[in-house]
Amino acid sequence: MGPKPLQRSQKDDSGGVKQCDIGARRWLSLPMIEVVENPLPQDPLEQALWDWHRGQARGSLRLHAYSAEGIPLAEEPQVVSPEVFFTQELPEVEALALDLCRGRVLDIGAGTGRHSLLLQEEGLAVAALDRSPVALQIMAERGVRCPIAADLFSWEGPEEPFDTLLLLMNGVGLVGSLAGLERFLTLARHWVQPTGQLLVDSTDLSDLREDGGSADLPQVESSADSEAEDWEKGKDLKAAGEAKAKVVNFVAEYNGQRGDPFPWLFVDPETLLRYAHAHGWQGQILYQEPEGAFLARLAPL
Repeated sequence: MGPKPLQRSQKDDSGGVKQCDIGARRWLSLPMIEVVENPLPQDPLEQALWDWHRGQARGSLRLHAYSAEGIPLAEEPQVVSPEVFFTQELPEVEALALDLCRGRVLDIGAGTGRHSLLLQEEGLAVAALDRSPVALQIMAERGVRCPIAADLFSWEGPEEPFDTLLLLMNGVGLVGSLAGLERFLTLARHWVQPTGQLLVDSTDLSDLREDGGSADLPQVESSADSEAEDWEKGKDLKAAGEAKAKVVNFVAEYNGQRGDPFPWLFVDPETLLRYAHAHGWQGQILYQEPEGAFLARLAPL
């Protein structure tokens, strides 16, 4: 049996804007990336996901990590099974985030639809945004009802805001840099209801010592008052963030082929909350593991 056709929404007569039914309302999206059936994978990561989805996996995915200067950050690459992007078994930080989702949800960087499908099973209305034609085809075949083909920074946004914005699997990394984080927080402010929330996870790499241990966990709550006091004391937001945030350039390797490097941002809780407050959000760290993984909930100020 051949692949199922991508679930497309109806095109209107005026401007190429497509609609997607989720719940009782219709959300408008402008597809920035052309969605095609049976797309040709363009890089090793897409190829690995496509092969696993087709039951034709040819080994594991290897992720090589480099600094901004091109210096290797590990002696050996991280070996990842493509199954990680499909399994319903979630780490604690992601499971907690899904439990906290409410209302209409926008899953940003949805990939294979792993989280969107679990939320659909719970009866939530979910739109799944991704720029990869391969990921969009996979998620549609797996049953995601509302895929949105768009680049994060080019998308014009929904006609009406969502109740929950979701970025998981070290989701903040999708923005690529602290400048990207600022830009995203500004854009996302218009995508969410005034009473809505942004759930995002990352991993704090700033407290890792050379011996491989970790320092004490930082304070995990933030308030508008404390942020204002910090600014009054003359603390420099960008300098503080740049000192702790880490941009890792990953190179994916699969079946002997290497792709182009792509940047992934890792932030500590303090930096995330500072940047959030500076761009119209109040935040709270809900969960943090000794190894550094944490979940934040941001709400519009």
